[in-house]
Amino acid sequence: MRRGRRHGHLRPGAATAACPGAATAACPGAALRARTGFGLALLVGGLLLAGLSPRPLHAQEEYTVSGVIADTDGAGLSGAMVVALAKPDSVLTRFTTSGGDGAFALGGLGPGEYILQVTLLGHGTIRQDLSLAGADANRLNVGTITLEVLAVEVDPLVVTLDHVPFLNRRDTLGYNALAFRTRPNATVEDLLRQMPGIEVENDGSITAQGEDVENVLVDGREFFGSDPKIATQNLPAAAVERVQVYDKESDMAEFTGIADGEEERTINLELKEEARTGYFGRTSGGLGADMENTSAAPGFGESVAERFSARSGSGTVAGGIPYAGRLSLNRFTPTTQLALIGSANNVNQAGFGWGDIMSFTGGGDFGRGGGGGGGLDVAGGRDDGLTESLALGLNASHDFGGNDDTWIRTSYFLSTLDNFQNETRRQEQLLGTNASSLLDRATRTETENSSHRLNLNSQFTLSEGHELRLRGNLNARTSLLDRIDFQDTRSGTGQFLTTAATNYDADGDDLGGDARLTWRKRLSDNGRSLVAEARVNVSDSDRLTNLASTITGNVENPRAQAGDVLQEQTNVGQTLTHSVRLSMTQPMPAGSVVEVYGERSATAEDENQSVFDIEGDLRTRNPLLSSGFERTYSYLRGGFRFNRTSEAGRLVFGLRVQGSNLEGTILDRSEEISNGYTHVLPNAEYRMQLDDMRTLQFRYSTNTREPRMTDLQPFVDNRDPLRIRVGNPDLRPEYTHRLRTEYRFFDTFSFVNLFTYANLSLTTNDISQSRTVTERGLQTISPVNLGQSWSANGGASFGTPLRWMGGQVDLNYNLSYSSSHEFVNQVENQSQSLAHTVGIELENRAKEDYDVRAGAKFTFSDVSYSLNDELNEDYLNSTLYGSADVYLGPWTLATELQYRRYDQDLFGPGRNVALWEASLHRRILNDRAELRLVAFDLLGQNQGVSYTNSPGFIQERRVESLTQYVMLNFTWYLGSRSMVGGGGRGRGGDRFRK
Repeated sequence: MRRGRRHGHLRPGAATAACPGAATAACPGAALRARTGFGLALLVGGLLLAGLSPRPLHAQEEYTVSGVIADTDGAGLSGAMVVALAKPDSVLTRFTTSGGDGAFALGGLGPGEYILQVTLLGHGTIRQDLSLAGADANRLNVGTITLEVLAVEVDPLVVTLDHVPFLNRRDTLGYNALAFRTRPNATVEDLLRQMPGIEVENDGSITAQGEDVENVLVDGREFFGSDPKIATQNLPAAAVERVQVYDKESDMAEFTGIADGEEERTINLELKEEARTGYFGRTSGGLGADMENTSAAPGFGESVAERFSARSGSGTVAGGIPYAGRLSLNRFTPTTQLALIGSANNVNQAGFGWGDIMSFTGGGDFGRGGGGGGGLDVAGGRDDGLTESLALGLNASHDFGGNDDTWIRTSYFLSTLDNFQNETRRQEQLLGTNASSLLDRATRTETENSSHRLNLNSQFTLSEGHELRLRGNLNARTSLLDRIDFQDTRSGTGQFLTTAATNYDADGDDLGGDARLTWRKRLSDNGRSLVAEARVNVSDSDRLTNLASTITGNVENPRAQAGDVLQEQTNVGQTLTHSVRLSMTQPMPAGSVVEVYGERSATAEDENQSVFDIEGDLRTRNPLLSSGFERTYSYLRGGFRFNRTSEAGRLVFGLRVQGSNLEGTILDRSEEISNGYTHVLPNAEYRMQLDDMRTLQFRYSTNTREPRMTDLQPFVDNRDPLRIRVGNPDLRPEYTHRLRTEYRFFDTFSFVNLFTYANLSLTTNDISQSRTVTERGLQTISPVNLGQSWSANGGASFGTPLRWMGGQVDLNYNLSYSSSHEFVNQVENQSQSLAHTVGIELENRAKEDYDVRAGAKFTFSDVSYSLNDELNEDYLNSTLYGSADVYLGPWTLATELQYRRYDQDLFGPGRNVALWEASLHRRILNDRAELRLVAFDLLGQNQGVSYTNSPGFIQERRVESLTQYVMLNFTWYLGSRSMVGGGGRGRGGDRFRK
């Protein structure tokens, strides 16, 4: 297992100022000393300082060196690279390329001694000494430099752009894969973990510059729809030449040429030329053995956990003997991509995104909020229960007739996933003014899920300037869930309140699909166009649930139904959403475009819940819990957008007026709901390319969020008997303002990089919750509108080579703050949460023989409640980690240790977690195959641990997870030899070395 690197959030679009001031502006120590908003102010101040400083300040003269690059016949040569290397250590200081006539000018050089180096593919390399100490008028003309046509091997001192790690553009940040070291036969996921600003979690989810990555493209083409994990976990790193991070615009925005605020954070994998034609892939299989582990579920709540009548056994792997098998086969041509993937294992390696098949959990809202915590909480990591999965997928993409404007992308994916979790929770709950409780909870959950997914994305060029794009998705899912849950609640003084035991099982089916048709017709030669789009989305769900619960204690909540509850619940729901949008774009002078548009959309939903009380053979309908609800939300929108794009940047602003109308009916009660709202929604975006190294971006947007069906419907949800949920038909839509700013800097000469971002969000009519709490701690929870809430977060990542020690250091700082409200027994409570995270990582740069890295991450959290300051907490959780790979010819010895340390004062003493993994690799058969012996969790301590803050509680959650096993794995690599091996330069790669 390779952990996700905790580089700070990086934002596509620009390298960062190498100025020390900018680096220290994001100083982790200074920010940590601020326990309130000072950390955010410091971050924004540093960002503005970096953005306004055009260059690092130097109190020295600057020189310009000029000349002409020519061939032996005296003709000028364009594209030759001219580099100034500072003596005596040949550090790259400045570079440029010659123009069409061979002329060049190399500016920004300080006084001193240099080596002037000139290189051009197919020509010999020229080096000559250069002294700038006594140049006249700060300029030096070196005359004509003649290059001979000669096939020579470029020696190690030659500096080329091939290994510059970043390429900064206005809206895209590019990474050069050759500059980042990966293990031999690594996947793209391993490659991404080495890139500053990109974080890959243990479950494979990706964030880039603080935003979730929603798409991963391969050479600009979709790969198995929009599931980013399939590409990153199945394609080899050796096939990738460059990685691009940017915000992909919607189909509508691509056709109009104006951003519409529906961008998705996207990674595009540019393949090497040899990977674009031919086939490559791998097949592997492995068997292992459990290493006996008798450790018990740790920490708190042992008395609760003992109530389980049956446990999972040793808790090592799902299904007994550890096994893992994988197949990935790709056949690419310049116009066609075909891919077949398959996997089967019981060691928590899904190899695909779990979001689709987990969308139905049989209890997605079970116990959430208001001190409940919970839900199914099945993630994809090795520390979140025991998982056995099977997947099979086929992807096809074809460009017709060499015309990039006519193409088709389609895929089919079948997946099954079974998960088992034993978990314990401890919650410190806010129950009112000077009232609190401590909840111990133990839960055993088993799920079985299967999913079919079909995707289609195609575009047809009907004639020049006349295009049609069609997207479609179809999903079918089935899910089974069985949960046993025990809860003990005591007052803050230790007095017994209630105990609840619940057995909950659900069987459900979901069928859904969506389609989008986008059409564009150019009306004139100047670019005036008409663009239309139609969308439709349908879903149908059916769930059958059996609920058995027992509450002991003096129960005061009538909806909790004191004593034993035995019920059968059915829930059937359908949703239909459709919309039509029409816009006209008109080009304006100076590269500007104006769009005027109108749109109508509607969402119709109906849901019926029937609850039957079971007494022996008697099945009686419960009118209190049974109900039905129908609603229709309709919208009329109209507005304009203005876009101006130039080499220096892009400006977009617009204004939209939205009228919405809600019509609803509560069945069985003959109650009608009718509400109408009008909102004005402005938006603006400004991106500046300050120079080749720096980019600055600001984005302001507004949007509304209508209440969900589960928020509006007056159903009583009693799946968690201690926290009963009731909808509120009187909810109003939320209105949210968002402001985001990003600054990117990369100095091509020193390889110093700085990436920063900051977000601010303000919501009015915030949909929060109102809790009614009895003396025994029983709660009834309903959503309500509660004025304003706001949140802010920001981050900075700074990296620089440490040449004196042959290393690289990366510093990261992230801050998040939120303020929200709720009602507890009709009294308002304001909760505030502030968290600072500081990280540092060191690694060696010359990786020919070994790759060593070590780091630490510290998260400082501060939580406060206005109703009861005795519950205010501040705590520190930290992670220390290190890894080492040693390359001994065909052998690779690798080990990694991660030590997670948790605050002992929050919930009392609890065991920290140390996860140690080691492996031995042997490449055989001329590197076409590999044997790998892996030992996982050598210390037998692995478990999932998470901390959660909410307006009503602080929670620690621990999950029995995948633990000790050894496995011998054989892998056969298919395709050309260039697709076998690690990334980087030479045998080990050489990150940032010059």
